[in-house]
Amino acid sequence: MLTFVPRTAGETGSTETIVFLHGGNVAGWMWGQQIPAFPEYRVLVPDLPGFGASNQVEWRSIEETADELATLLPDAAHIVGLSLGSSVALHLAARHPRKVASLFLASAQVAPPARRDVLIGRLMLLLWNQRSFWTTQARSYGLTGDDAELFVTTGLGIKRETARAILEEVALGIPSVLLESVTAPTIAVAGGADSAAIVRASLHRVAAGIRGSLVATAPALHHQWNIENVELFNDSLRAWLVGREVAAGLTDAI
Repeated sequence: MLTFVPRTAGETGSTETIVFLHGGNVAGWMWGQQIPAFPEYRVLVPDLPGFGASNQVEWRSIEETADELATLLPDAAHIVGLSLGSSVALHLAARHPRKVASLFLASAQVAPPARRDVLIGRLMLLLWNQRSFWTTQARSYGLTGDDAELFVTTGLGIKRETARAILEEVALGIPSVLLESVTAPTIAVAGGADSAAIVRASLHRVAAGIRGSLVATAPALHHQWNIENVELFNDSLRAWLVGREVAAGLTDAI
């Protein structure tokens, strides 16, 4: 059974639900600046299998993770995913459409990553259990203090086998047939300084594959842009939830 991160804002009177799905190498804590920003919604933040408080739950696949979430989530939730979380969100929307009212995909790896990036990922696995690796990663994300220590602690709790399985699965990309089966309103936003496979190829695939979807970039930002620019991320999500709009501050990606 997956563990859900306690939220810090009240749920009284909430009639709509937001589900935040975290990226790889982190856990549900990464949404700490988003959880209190949406007090009018019921907010659910699971730690995915193999991560955070769910690190003893075996990771099987993106598909099976989506299926497990479908048994735990209410119908018609707004799904927000970053990176790995976006992949899970797309599978959830395709396989369990009643569960998804809308999709907000951040830093989605829809196109297969470049071969060089896959090779770098495999090399990183050699350092996986070393604290110095995680402290370096924390600095690259701009994390400091308690946030950095939490990142290091939860990172060391992720099994190398989990990371390897996810890397090999993500390297395949998201099949076009799956994208074409998504019917929920969808927006995909990438950090403008992220990899070309995400900024160009992945956004193009979303736009081409999901009917009526919107795509945009967050200028000069990187992969973990919900932490890098909290205000822009929260404004972008709110513009989508309230008006199905691309927020001011984002730029057209196509």
